[in-house]
Amino acid sequence: MLSSIYLTGNTYNPTNPQHYGQPYMPDMSMDWRNFALTRLQYHGLRVVNPLELPWTETEVDFAEEAIDLANLGDERVRRALGMIDQCDGLLANLERPSFGTAMEIFYAHRTGKMVTVVGQGPYNPWVLSHSQARFNDIDLALQYIIGQQPYSDPVDWAIQYESILADRYEQMPPAGEPDFKIIGGDLPVLVIAPHATAFWREGEFHETESFTGSMAALLNRVTGCNVMHSNFCMAADPGWYLDTPFRQAMAEQIKSLNIGMVVMLMGATWQEAPGVQLSAYGLSNQLHSDRYNLYFSQLRNGLSQLEPISSKAFDQHIRPLADFVGDTLGLPVMVTRLHKRYRMPRLQAQQFSKATQAIAQFIGDVGTHLEFHRKRGQ
Repeated sequence: MLSSIYLTGNTYNPTNPQHYGQPYMPDMSMDWRNFALTRLQYHGLRVVNPLELPWTETEVDFAEEAIDLANLGDERVRRALGMIDQCDGLLANLERPSFGTAMEIFYAHRTGKMVTVVGQGPYNPWVLSHSQARFNDIDLALQYIIGQQPYSDPVDWAIQYESILADRYEQMPPAGEPDFKIIGGDLPVLVIAPHATAFWREGEFHETESFTGSMAALLNRVTGCNVMHSNFCMAADPGWYLDTPFRQAMAEQIKSLNIGMVVMLMGATWQEAPGVQLSAYGLSNQLHSDRYNLYFSQLRNGLSQLEPISSKAFDQHIRPLADFVGDTLGLPVMVTRLHKRYRMPRLQAQQFSKATQAIAQFIGDVGTHLEFHRKRGQ
């Protein structure tokens, strides 16, 4: 599994070719982010480059007698912090310092990420205290990161991610915070895990479908797909009720990111059989139904390497959400339900890895295929 680096800092064009290492960057009009992205990806690291976040200053009327701090939260900030959570390290350009860059450095360091800084010294004590390495040349900084290769085993990473999520299994979200988490990606595929935490349905409490959320997050790291999973106890099951913040945010993500397919990860208990179940929605009314049926067969064949796949009706409780995506939004939905034995990485790491790899292979292939047809306007 590739490690991930988050890029932060204002953009600028270099004026001195030698400052970046001319052999690696013949086009000196290229932005530092593109240079870093190309160089790091060449050496096998995944790069998170959050340039799509439209950062603008927010005006607040402090003349009011009381300020509602809960309303000052910004979705862009939450998204940026979520992307940092999914990375192993952060590369910060301090040539033109900003408040946002400083806050991201602070957050990354406090959450155990490897922070590397590029800028002209002397450095502020806060920078010195919240970074592992500092350089005045970006080429040297990239060499350092490439040499470090902060690597974490996929299974160990998923276990650590789930342990953090487990603290919120049965906790309601704080005031002003959503009960779901969005992890941005590059592929036009959205993986959702609506039962990654506990939830309520028709007055009954339901346990979490453990490791569906961490598997979804791991798929983001491996493939670059987009991800949404429940992040706190859900007062209303998003699979059963459509008038939920989860459903609304999902629809917005699908529209804004031009998503071409949705994969839904569900879990089954020990008492349920068989081990892997698969169903699809929204295939019959597609303009390119043959292509999407081919995708379904591709996922089925990949998962069948684990064991025979069942297609019996098992997902009536999440069918409202699947029908909404398939019929209202017009996208194919692949619903995958994994038995508990595929979601126990501490005791059965091999089973968890095989299931994740099979789904990751499918997402990577379909995502590439969707991108190809999108560029051709089909």
